[in-house]
Amino acid sequence: MKKSYFILTLLALIVIASACKKKSEDPVTTYYYANAQIKGANISFKTTSNFGKLCVMTGVCNTFYTDPALQDKNYLMIGLPTTVKAGVTYTSDSSHTQILYVDNGGRSYFSSWGDSLNITVTKWEGHGGTGTGTFSGKLRYEIVPPNPPDSIYIKNGSFSAKIWFVLGK
Repeated sequence: MKKSYFILTLLALIVIASACKKKSEDPVTTYYYANAQIKGANISFKTTSNFGKLCVMTGVCNTFYTDPALQDKNYLMIGLPTTVKAGVTYTSDSSHTQILYVDNGGRSYFSSWGDSLNITVTKWEGHGGTGTGTFSGKLRYEIVPPNPPDSIYIKNGSFSAKIWFVLGK
């Protein structure tokens, strides 16, 4: 009986030890991107988020960060209407179209009606798919006294991210 108990205990320890074995590969984080030339510098943004309807000022949006661990500055938010379609260029005059950029100093720049913002959607696959496109234009500094008005220009922008909870194509 003691021999059977010993063998069962040994087998249980082997099973437990093999179950606790560390995996050789850490999970890979998938990042989606936005790139742009802002104030003459090429900046790369990334995110693990998807385009979705959880936006205040736009229909669907996504936020991209230069460092996802620091989410209070150095980020870019792209917003589009819920009726977004591939092959369409949305401007600052289009309803629910917006870009917000917050620089390293925490200054917020946003697109305004009548400015030169263009967001061209090259692919929009709807819920579970991917959205890609390009963007460029003028962004204005959030004027808060005593700060003077200021503008920046974004050039050669591109983005790609998954789409969540957005129906249609």
